[in-house]
Amino acid sequence: MGLSNWPYRETCMRGFGLYPWWAFCMNVIIFIILIFLAIILLKRIKFDVGKADLPYQKKEYLMTKAEHEFFKVLQEVVQDKYYIIPQVQLSNLVQVEKQKSWEYSYRNKIDRKSVDFVLFNKEYFTPHLVIELDDTSHLRKDKQARDHFLDEIFNKVGIKIVHIKTAYHYDLNEISNLLI
Repeated sequence: MGLSNWPYRETCMRGFGLYPWWAFCMNVIIFIILIFLAIILLKRIKFDVGKADLPYQKKEYLMTKAEHEFFKVLQEVVQDKYYIIPQVQLSNLVQVEKQKSWEYSYRNKIDRKSVDFVLFNKEYFTPHLVIELDDTSHLRKDKQARDHFLDEIFNKVGIKIVHIKTAYHYDLNEISNLLI
C-alpha cells in the first residue's frame, strides 16, 4: 500500500503539499525555532528589581492609635514577665496538622490573618496568651465570625485568647486579672 492509497493522506497534509512525516518535521522545527526565539527575548529582557517601579511604600505605623495606647498599658501590666509582640501572623502561631485531607484549604484560612498582641514566654519564646483588642468594628457579623474562628483555633491548640474592648482608659488591675 503506497502513500497515494493511504486513506488519511489528505487530512495529514493540510495544505503543506508534503507527506505526513514532513509535516511533523516542519512542526518540530517551527517549535524549536519559537523556543529559541523565546530564550533570546528573555535574555534581553532582564527584570532588575532595583530599577523597577515597585508599587510599595513604607507604612507609617505598625499599630493603630488605639492599639498603641493599649500597648503602653500592657507594658505597665506585664512589665518584664513576658515579651509583648504586636501584629503576629496567625500562621506563625498555629499550623495545620500534617497528612490531613484539605490541608491547603485549612492553611488558606489562617494565611493573611493576624492577632493584635501575643504575650510570649521569655525563657522559650513560646506563646502564652493572645490578646485581641475589639473596637466597634467587632460588632459587625464578619468580624464576629472571625473572632469565633480565632477562639475555636486557640482553644484547640491550647493557647488562651482574651478579647478586650477598646477604651479611653483601662483599669490596670482589671487588665492584669484578665491576663492571668
